[in-house]
Amino acid sequence: METTRTIRRSTLAVCVVTLLLAALTFGATRRATTDTTQGVTKDSIKVGIALIDFSAIKDFVDYKFGDTRKIAQIVVDDINKNGGVDGRKIIPVFKEYPPIPGGKPDPLSLCTAWAEDDKVFAVLGTFIDFTGQGQLCLTKEHKVIHIGHELDQPWIDEAPGGLMLTPDATKEGVSAALVNLLSSTGRLKGKTVAVVGDKNNEARVNDVIVPALKKAKAKTGSTAILNITGTDTTAAQAQVDSFIEKWKTEDVNTVFLAGNLVSAKQFAETIKAAMPKVLLVTDTDTSLSQARDEQRAGKSPNPYEGMLSGTGLTQSERWANKNPLLQQCVDIYEKATNTTVPGPDERKIDTDGKTVETDQAITDFCGELFMFRDIAKKVGPDLTVANWQKTVDKFGPIQVVPDKFSSLCKDKYAAEDSFRLVSYDSSIGAEGNWKMLTPVKDASGGKCAKAS
Repeated sequence: METTRTIRRSTLAVCVVTLLLAALTFGATRRATTDTTQGVTKDSIKVGIALIDFSAIKDFVDYKFGDTRKIAQIVVDDINKNGGVDGRKIIPVFKEYPPIPGGKPDPLSLCTAWAEDDKVFAVLGTFIDFTGQGQLCLTKEHKVIHIGHELDQPWIDEAPGGLMLTPDATKEGVSAALVNLLSSTGRLKGKTVAVVGDKNNEARVNDVIVPALKKAKAKTGSTAILNITGTDTTAAQAQVDSFIEKWKTEDVNTVFLAGNLVSAKQFAETIKAAMPKVLLVTDTDTSLSQARDEQRAGKSPNPYEGMLSGTGLTQSERWANKNPLLQQCVDIYEKATNTTVPGPDERKIDTDGKTVETDQAITDFCGELFMFRDIAKKVGPDLTVANWQKTVDKFGPIQVVPDKFSSLCKDKYAAEDSFRLVSYDSSIGAEGNWKMLTPVKDASGGKCAKAS
């Protein structure tokens, strides 16, 4: 089983972040588009669709999505065949790119091509730029709507309201929801919590996690921000050793690991070896992969045993109990191809040894296109950027593929609200897995309930 914010995306994130540490930052600026209705006519809407070049990352990931252009085109064709968006047909503008620093085409050139040459109204898909410049080039500089993934809250905040959206939760949203789950289930009672992050996650630690813990009236220990450069963790390990001694004097009994890098097994092993009774908490899915690595290696005790995290429905659960939109997406693809889509537990391995995740590709492309369609339909015939923004800010609960609870409104542009508390249990299956501690709940706190 996999988690809602999938290990697939987290693995890609780790791969790209590692390469990013050695890359030059893109610094170019682009001419801003002033025509906020570009790409929209009375009969059509031009929409850019980002496609990942999996051949460029084949040495870093063990999966692929299959024929992604074909999958996206099938969904577009179905929407167009069924009335389009208020009678307007979607005209897709596909662009494939390598999601690694230095690869060509790079995010800024893609932005320029879509916004200035193709003059699209929106760009959908997994458009990776971990500097945020590519996404902000679209939304802030060119006023092009972007519905994507792997988005950071600061980028969303910097973009004009409602122009940068995701059907997922941001890392900041996951962290806040996890603290709320810990608090609401009484698991912070009697705890003194120390938070560990790296420089990339320092703002999230200081602006989201620590304040959320204090709001929940949890005692906090010293916060550790580690200096991690590439694969060299020598300095960071020395920092951890120093903080461990400090945490012992502060009676810290819970350590919150914020982000992929500090959740790695070398840090978990160090902390648990020095503080065997400490409870680990993580807000990243890659911790499950790390825990499974330890289990396969025969590490006993597994340092991740009992580690708490927050997640939504697993992929297996979602597939077994598809919501109406996900079922519609699968039906569309199967009818168009006369094939059956293997679920997460039946995926095939291709001749290159890669797992073919057609089910995830269908979920992603259908989810992005349906989300765009549903918002645009609610905007109505006068489809402009300004009207899109007004509609998003008042949208309220929204059904997305495939989550149970989602919503959009002013200052909340990451839709996913479905979370539950889980713990790592090494006895589940051959490698261990999450043990579900609470049902999936709406973690939005009712923020968008009165928006619509």
